[in-house]
This record gives sequence, structure tokens and C-alpha cells, in this order.
Amino acid sequence: MKFRSIKVAAVVLATAPVLAAGAVSTMSASAATPGHVTEVMKILTTGKLAGSGEQPRITNSSWTVHKGQTVTVKIISFDDGAAALMGKYMKYTMVMGTKTGKELVAGKAAGMVSDINISHTFTVAGLGFNMPIPVAPTGKSITVVATFTPNKVGTFTWNCFAPCGSGSTGMAGAMKTNNWMTGKIKVVA
Repeated sequence: MKFRSIKVAAVVLATAPVLAAGAVSTMSASAATPGHVTEVMKILTTGKLAGSGEQPRITNSSWTVHKGQTVTVKIISFDDGAAALMGKYMKYTMVMGTKTGKELVAGKAAGMVSDINISHTFTVAGLGFNMPIPVAPTGKSITVVATFTPNKVGTFTWNCFAPCGSGSTGMAGAMKTNNWMTGKIKVVA
């Protein structure tokens, strides 16, 4: 996790000027609470899930942030398949819980993604946060970025609510498998 080491380096650099020559800092990365953190995730389509065949998989599926910390989520998707939302899942076409009510899709602000153009969602229902992820151009990727601030402590499950998995509903296989299309966001004080 490349970004975890960058966060630690930033803490060391920020504290270095206040340490006397020869002093040793006892601050750990978990003790530091930077004001802003970026979590980068990738949606890949090359995963093979036992019993389900080829399934979409997301990298960096679980992470820890602090309550009140500004969190930017950057998702780079390589999935060019659509998984249209239907019924009770239609609400996930809308961006929810961001500072601006929008996300950046390929650098352009958007408040929603058309249901027929959705490939995935990154939804943390317990925090009221949702990022609809559109279909990537064939053979290319699409980058979606959104920023939110968690307002409560706990461990929250995120899910993809686009039926991109296996089974008759598309909600089995990767959809129910941790580190595939679901994961955990831990918010600490």
C-alpha cells in the first residue's frame, strides 16, 4: 500500500523540525491525524473467484481513517461492462455524502451517473456516502474522485450495488466476497 508509506513520511517530515538534534520521536503513524487523506482503489476485471469464474475485483478494499478527517476516494476503473441499476438500487445513481454533492468523472463534475451507464458503485451506507462508477471506455480506464468527511466512529461495510457479480441477480460471487466488491472502512477517533 504505497499511500500508507507516503502518509508516514509526511508525518516524519512534519515533525522533524521540532525535534532536537539526536532526539527520537515516539509518534506512530496511527497516532497522527492528518487533516486530509487520499485512498486510491482500482477496479480490475481479471480476477478469478473460486466457483464464480471471472469477476470484477477492487484493490485497497479496506482502510482506516479518522472521524472528522477529509477523505478523498479515487477509484480507477478498468471495467467496460455495464450493470444497470434497477428497483431499490436506483437511488445509487446519485452521488451522496460528498462535500459538494458531486464527484469528478474523468475530471468533470457530476451529481449522478445514468443507470444504464453504471458499472459499479462504491457505497458506504452507514456513512451516507455513495460514488456511482460509470463504464470505462473499452480497453481504457476511467477515474472517479469524491471527497467526504466521516462523522462517526465505527467499522462500516462498503458495497457495490450494481449487479456486476454472478448468479441470476448478479448479486452473488464477488458481490458478497470481502476484498472483491465489498470491504470495510474503519473510522477511529
